[in-house]
Amino acid sequence: MFPKPKTTHGGGFGGFATSATTLSYLTPPPDFSAIPQEVVVPFKNLLKKASTTKEKALQDILAYLQRRAADAQGLEESVIDTYVELYPRLSIDDSARVRELSHQLLFHLLNTAKKRLAKCLPRFVGPWLAGTFDRDKRVLRAANDALSSFLQTKEKGEAFWKAVQNRALEFATEAVKETPDTLSDERSTTKQDSDAKYHRVVGASLSLVLNLLRKGDVSALQDGLARYLEVEALWTVSKAEDPFVRRAFYQLLRALLATKPELLEPRLQQVGRTLVAEGLKKGQMGSATDLLKVLASLTSQFPQVWGAQKHALQRLQQFVAQGSQGGAEEYWLALDQLLLVLPDKSPPAAAVATFLQSMRKGISSRLESRTSRHQAFQSYAQVFDLFLVHLPLTETFLEEHLSTLTRQYLHPNPESGVPAPQRPHFVTEAWTVVTSHPDTETRKAAAEEWQKLGASFLSHMSNSLPEVSEGYRKSQTAISSEGERWFALADNILSQKDDKFASLQGLITPCSVEILRGALDLLSRRNFKPFGAAAVLQSAFRHCPRLCTDNDVLGLLFPLGQTEIYQTVVASPSLPYLVSGLDTASAEKDERFGEIWPALAEAALQITDHDSAISAIRILIAVPSVAAFAQKMASLQTFLVDGWKEYVNGAESPAVKDLCEGTLSFDALTEESMNAVATDIISGFDAPETYHSAAAALELVLHKEPELIPANPDLHVQLVTKLLALTELSDSALADKAESLRLLLEQRSTSHHPVTRIIENHLHEAGPSSLEIETLVQQALGSLNSGAVPAEDILPSSTVWMTELSHFFARCPTPSLSLTSSIGGAYFVVQGKPNAKQPSPDRDSSGRSVPARMALFTAKLLSSGVQLSSLPAEFQLELVYLICVTQALAGDQISAAQTDGLWSDGAEAEADIQEFGELSSAAIDSVVADAKDWRDSDMSGDSLVERLINFMLEEALGSSSSAFYTAKALAFLFQALVKIHGPPAKLEEWLSRLGIMRVAPNTTLVTAAFLTGFGETLASSKTVSVFCTRHLSEIPGYSPKLPRTLPSLVLLNLCLSVYEDGQIPVEMRKQVLALQQLTRWTETPEEMGYQVAAETCKAIIRILPGAKDVYGPYWEQAIEYCIWLWDNAAKDRADERLPYIHASLKLMQALHAADDANDDLVDALASHAGAESRALITLLGTPHEATASVASDVVDALLARTVSKIPHAHLVDLDDVYESVASESREIQKASFGLLHRALPAAQEDINLAVIMDKKAANLPDELLSLLLNAPNPDDYSDEDLSQFPVAIRSYLLAWHLVFDAYSKASFRVRSDYTENLRSGKHLDPLLGFLVDVLGHALARALDLDREGFTADHIRSYSIDLASEPAERDMNWLLIHLFYLVLKYIPGLFKMWYLDCPSKQTKTTIQAWMQKFFSPLIISDAMDEVVEWASKQETTDSDTQEVIVKVNKALMEITAGYPVDDDAATISLHVPKSYPLDPVDVVSVKRVAVKEDKWQSWLKATKAVIMFGNCSLVDGLMAFRRNIGLALKGQEECAICYSIIAQDKTLPDKKCGTCNHYFHRVCLYKWFQNSGRNTCPLCRNAIDYLGADTKRRRPEQE
Repeated sequence: MFPKPKTTHGGGFGGFATSATTLSYLTPPPDFSAIPQEVVVPFKNLLKKASTTKEKALQDILAYLQRRAADAQGLEESVIDTYVELYPRLSIDDSARVRELSHQLLFHLLNTAKKRLAKCLPRFVGPWLAGTFDRDKRVLRAANDALSSFLQTKEKGEAFWKAVQNRALEFATEAVKETPDTLSDERSTTKQDSDAKYHRVVGASLSLVLNLLRKGDVSALQDGLARYLEVEALWTVSKAEDPFVRRAFYQLLRALLATKPELLEPRLQQVGRTLVAEGLKKGQMGSATDLLKVLASLTSQFPQVWGAQKHALQRLQQFVAQGSQGGAEEYWLALDQLLLVLPDKSPPAAAVATFLQSMRKGISSRLESRTSRHQAFQSYAQVFDLFLVHLPLTETFLEEHLSTLTRQYLHPNPESGVPAPQRPHFVTEAWTVVTSHPDTETRKAAAEEWQKLGASFLSHMSNSLPEVSEGYRKSQTAISSEGERWFALADNILSQKDDKFASLQGLITPCSVEILRGALDLLSRRNFKPFGAAAVLQSAFRHCPRLCTDNDVLGLLFPLGQTEIYQTVVASPSLPYLVSGLDTASAEKDERFGEIWPALAEAALQITDHDSAISAIRILIAVPSVAAFAQKMASLQTFLVDGWKEYVNGAESPAVKDLCEGTLSFDALTEESMNAVATDIISGFDAPETYHSAAAALELVLHKEPELIPANPDLHVQLVTKLLALTELSDSALADKAESLRLLLEQRSTSHHPVTRIIENHLHEAGPSSLEIETLVQQALGSLNSGAVPAEDILPSSTVWMTELSHFFARCPTPSLSLTSSIGGAYFVVQGKPNAKQPSPDRDSSGRSVPARMALFTAKLLSSGVQLSSLPAEFQLELVYLICVTQALAGDQISAAQTDGLWSDGAEAEADIQEFGELSSAAIDSVVADAKDWRDSDMSGDSLVERLINFMLEEALGSSSSAFYTAKALAFLFQALVKIHGPPAKLEEWLSRLGIMRVAPNTTLVTAAFLTGFGETLASSKTVSVFCTRHLSEIPGYSPKLPRTLPSLVLLNLCLSVYEDGQIPVEMRKQVLALQQLTRWTETPEEMGYQVAAETCKAIIRILPGAKDVYGPYWEQAIEYCIWLWDNAAKDRADERLPYIHASLKLMQALHAADDANDDLVDALASHAGAESRALITLLGTPHEATASVASDVVDALLARTVSKIPHAHLVDLDDVYESVASESREIQKASFGLLHRALPAAQEDINLAVIMDKKAANLPDELLSLLLNAPNPDDYSDEDLSQFPVAIRSYLLAWHLVFDAYSKASFRVRSDYTENLRSGKHLDPLLGFLVDVLGHALARALDLDREGFTADHIRSYSIDLASEPAERDMNWLLIHLFYLVLKYIPGLFKMWYLDCPSKQTKTTIQAWMQKFFSPLIISDAMDEVVEWASKQETTDSDTQEVIVKVNKALMEITAGYPVDDDAATISLHVPKSYPLDPVDVVSVKRVAVKEDKWQSWLKATKAVIMFGNCSLVDGLMAFRRNIGLALKGQEECAICYSIIAQDKTLPDKKCGTCNHYFHRVCLYKWFQNSGRNTCPLCRNAIDYLGADTKRRRPEQE
């Protein structure tokens, strides 16, 4: 089939032309000359020794082959030949990765060049097949992949193996002849790697031959196999270190014995030596089982292999003593098979004894597992059966080889060194052989051994330690364990039916009876305290019940009528073990059971120790078939219910839980007791401290008695309610637990649905324990989706809802809301009930009243998909109406900031109202969207919207609060309809039919609803135009006190708002007459109430655009009236004054904004400008409400905008404005700050002049300093509070900003006075303390200005007008700016605070923060200040010169020189990077006119002025100028050199006594030298001798 292999440099296939084989490292390299250059290097690298290099080379070659295949190019023959030649050695490489890649490369060659590679198959088939037995899984998979791709069917596989079997066998023979030295180069390979490769090759060879025996034609392979067996190295494999190789060798021999045993027969001696003589003596870890199997096969065919010199057991001793050596139970099974086929079954007793001893040693090996040891003992017993049946056994033999093991079974002793059997089967089988032995002495010896075993057990039991001993429990546990083992063995023996066990049964029965009697006697004598003896009886009852019955153990244990024994038993530790006897009695229906168990239960209830009693009862109720007796005992039922109560109340004793669980598991409670337990559990959910324990108790009940709660509807509802309440808790673990219990309860419930009752109870009432709305919604949706209840039963009762709402309609709406609501002055016409009490509704934990809960619940259900159409028509109408009215009422509450409305006060309530508003609006929008026929409707149909509108028209009649909110809701409904569908086509006809466009007390609110709801769409209505004309015409006939004046004004204003400015459809004459009458009312403002005042101002505003050209006193009257309102606003309540303040401010704003106004209006505004400003400032100080409302915020914002326009000339006498900076209103704060921010810097010029003229110290305003006394404490505010920038903190920080506003234009002297004010009052410390706390310096996490987006402009300036800034960022910005101002204006005070700061961490953080973000700006500002001072410096007298200043900002250096003659005394100020904390360094540049010591003192003085003053560079320069100016004051020139400064930098200091002129000492000395006489150069009189000239005095020029 295959061509003959061609000869290579390594020899032909299966032959050796040279000394090297295909696997040897000595194989010459192939010829690479024909290899393509692209891969020649990788092919050469395959001969390298480094595995990494070979891996890379194989990958490169594989990539090359893949590219060739992709390009459809043929593969070079040279590549195939070369790789086939290198493949054998690569397939056995040390690296598993190299071996894997070598097979993958072969796989690729087979896929791309199968036909050309087939002719080379004989050359690589051997290593290829050997690779399929590689122990590395990846290598094995790669070799098998290549093989499976080549052999795609089973038939092909069988044919392939037969075709290549001879070539494969030849390769296996070649491989087994290899040695470690031929496979690896010892010079570069470690012995470990060399041996590993050798074992891999030999193991593959053996596995390959084994596979050939299984798949090949054995007859055709006979000669080859004979040659293979001739290789001497093969017979040394049993001594190999590699277990895989040994195992493969033994498996190969077994296969040969099974298929071709005649091949081994000529070599039987060699086989015997290898397996018996050598193999059994050598350690066989991992291969011992295979060795035993091959020995069994060999023995069965060639028993002579064991020889005659020694018995086979003697040869096996050493081997068996090593244990299974990793073979586990399979090893011992193999040993059984070998022992069965051994030829000689009558060995000497000594040989058997030694073999048994070796077996015990092997069994004791730590490598033996539990199952392995069990099988080993079975093999041990088999030795008795095979080899000791006919040998007489002495007592000593039995003691050593059987009794000892039996004692180890009964009473294990790890220190004995004898293995302990875990099961009784071995003992039974071994003793059965001995007790049925034909030899009488042997049987007698066996009987004596059993007597000893029984006596030993009784001795152990009698000598067990008493209760007072330390080892009592351990001792009793040991007895319990021994009793369990004894009676398990007895059960195993007595249950046998075969006659051969009769003798052994006759021995163990009397021994067992003696043990039972001994246990009973011991318990009686020692008051049942030795529970080990009780456990012995328990084991006897469980394993040998017949034995106990035959000897009446139960009667002896529990004698009837002896109460004291029962009391002793239940209080003893033996009780759990002794009740097993009751198990037997109940199982066998013993009549005594009905008397024994109740007696024990009564005795247990009388135990004084509660925990002991619980434990005893728990044990007793666990006895089978006692439920009926337990339920009949009233005292026991009471005890059990009390136990449950303890558990619910959080009893920590595990015994209590066990008792409760037992009552359910064993049905020990009556129905009444179970209900009591359920009630206790529900009560446990009332107190937080018992939440967890009650949940645990409920879980126990639901798991054990799932039908208990659902069977009682009342309990079911109560429990579901409690669980739903728990799901709302913040404790997530408890909430999740409650939800899981509720779901479990739902699963257990099959018929009753408590959701309807729960929802009804929790919507009709509100209290702290009411369930959250979200919880109720989820339950409702669950029930609706399941179809369990209809939607009508789930939704709240409209009757109850309306009744609860009526309590809130008892009071009038807040008047101030008229300025924020579109329905305007309609708020003024509402009439409340006389003597109506303020509602005090019940509320839930979130502050919701009953109607609020109902409304939110309904809105959430509707938003969750519940359809209104599924409800009855009348119920639909009622629900939508109630939602609309409740929405209107809730909207007013949030606008008025009411704390006692539908919701109580709080941030959560506000969010709740907003959520309800969104949901209710969505529900109403849905209803509106469905009103498709609205435009064509005449309002007489039966659609929901038509019926709703007609119903609301009826409800809006009158002037009650209920009618008002119905009208407001109706207006909202109209707006929604017009927005979506437009106005109805028959609107005019509808208005005429309704007849509401007239002033009537009953229809005022209805008319207001129409005017508000339809708005501008009514501008074209003739009916409304007539209504407007009639109302405007009637105004001249009204007076402020007439009852119908207010409703008329309200409707007139609403009607006028329908039209655009200046487009009122009424002739001008009537408008002027109305304006004249309205302004005439203002002449007696005291007679106008706040409602009429507000409506009057609004009416004037409406009329103004069309009447602005009209001359007359109206405008002056209107302005004076506004000023009067502002001056008197403080006399009214806040909710009363807000409407007219807003209206009057709007009116004044409209007057100022009037275009092309007449001269009367212009003159009136100009003449009242001052009074207007004063009134506005007065209005700014009007007291505010503690709680801001939407209305107050609107008014404050309008007032702030108006005040900001006050001319600067009117900003006088602002002392009262300081108080407004501390207002609770942010807008008032802003306006007040704005006024003072403008006024303070402007006032500083007068203060600067006054300080100079009056020579008095300047002071900051006392009102401003008083604001600094309210320093905030960071500990009083939470992080959430601070993030909202509270108004108190804002006021304090703005006050500091005003302080620095005063600094900004103050002179240096005035600033010093201001600084002294701050220092003496210690005002700065609280500010900086607050700053470092809020900005993070105290925690060493200072605010990163770059990351937060604060630039240099932010640091240098602050704008209060930027409303877009978040509150927290606004506060941080203001703090940052204030810190900058502190460093700029009062750095000295900051430095004092810094030095006194107790926290080193804070100091370090703030210095680094300041140096990084602030110091560069402060230094730049300080140098700019120096430049400004230098350009404007003034001298106080003619002797003082100006300082010449040079500033270098880059080097942070200032050079100052004071001119003296042609020179200048110069110093340099070096500003540090962390200015102003670090001192400025004053350095001498040039000393002139003074001595060194005085010059240095001036430098120190300059530095001290800067350091200890206010860190002002200007102060230091002024001090320098002052010092040097005073030093030179009055100095005259030297008459010799005509200069003040000599060459040695000194002043004239030598005076002539006659003419009193001064001379330089140096000049005078020169004069003396040149003139030759000591006379004055001027008067020629003698001058005292000056002393010898010195080098110090001589000028340097000499």
